[in-house]
Order: sequence, then structure tokens, then C-alpha cells
Amino acid sequence: MIASRPVDIGGRFVGVAVSSHGGWRFKAVDPVVDDIDGARFDSPAEAARVARLVVQRAQDWVPAAQA
Repeated sequence: MIASRPVDIGGRFVGVAVSSHGGWRFKAVDPVVDDIDGARFDSPAEAARVARLVVQRAQDWVPAAQA
């Protein structure tokens, strides 16, 4: 049976952790987390933790021309 868990970062739905052989795969639905689409994690919590870091990185990023 396939299990899935939504990944929500601060009220923003960014993807789904889907059970896979030996772990969980992350499926991105928000372009900000495309970098980790298809990545494998040990748990849905770990997928959410990494997704949170990616979202925070995107929010903190300032283009060099604006710095």
C-alpha cells in the first residue's frame, strides 16, 4: 500500500512525501522546492525539514545586482 503525507511549510503546501521502497520520496508541487523533487528521505518529517530549509533559502536569497 502506498502512503503519502502532505508537506506544508508555514501554511504553504509545497509537496507530498510518498512512501517508496526503503524510504519516502518527495514530490514537489511548488516551484520553490523543485530542487528536491524526487529526493529520497528516511521519513516524512525529514522531507518536511529539508523542504523548510529550501523555502527559507529562497526567501533569504537576494540577487547580486540588488545587494
